[in-house]
Amino acid sequence: MSIRSIAVFMGSQFGVQSEFKTVATTLGAALADQKITLVYGGGRDGLMGVTARTAMAHGGQVIGVSPKNLAEDAISPAEITQLIAVDTMSERKQLLMSHADAFIVLPGGFGTLEELSQVISWARIGLHHKPLVLLDVNGFYDHLWAWMNDSVTNGFVDVADMQHVTLCYSVDAALAHIRQY
Repeated sequence: MSIRSIAVFMGSQFGVQSEFKTVATTLGAALADQKITLVYGGGRDGLMGVTARTAMAHGGQVIGVSPKNLAEDAISPAEITQLIAVDTMSERKQLLMSHADAFIVLPGGFGTLEELSQVISWARIGLHHKPLVLLDVNGFYDHLWAWMNDSVTNGFVDVADMQHVTLCYSVDAALAHIRQY
């Protein structure tokens, strides 16, 4: 599978650790340098904005997908390759998933968790067969990863379902995993 685009799910805020912004910047640059289009939620602030702007600054291609009710939070269309306005969050997620050949999840909040869950759920029922990486920055996803494994141990998730997500600790490891998928 040739990887031409990666959807990145991440926070619209920076979070409290400076490493979150550092990793988002590193990812934006790496995607551009490797000629991989960044597909993301279209936000102008936080990790979303810095990843998009970094990819563009490095000569990359960036597609943002933003619901019309969040238009005031969207990045300026002039700052990225393409900004797609949609009516609903469901439509946004559908487009993000259909425009991407793979997925990377950076630190974020409830929206990021929702996107992660949907990608896993859709893979589980066969709606896509695309790689998904949870990029753990300074242990941000340690508790979630433990919960996922506890869900297997306690019989709520089949062990085979864990194949749909991989935990990585660096941008290089995440991109290497996706290339080898």
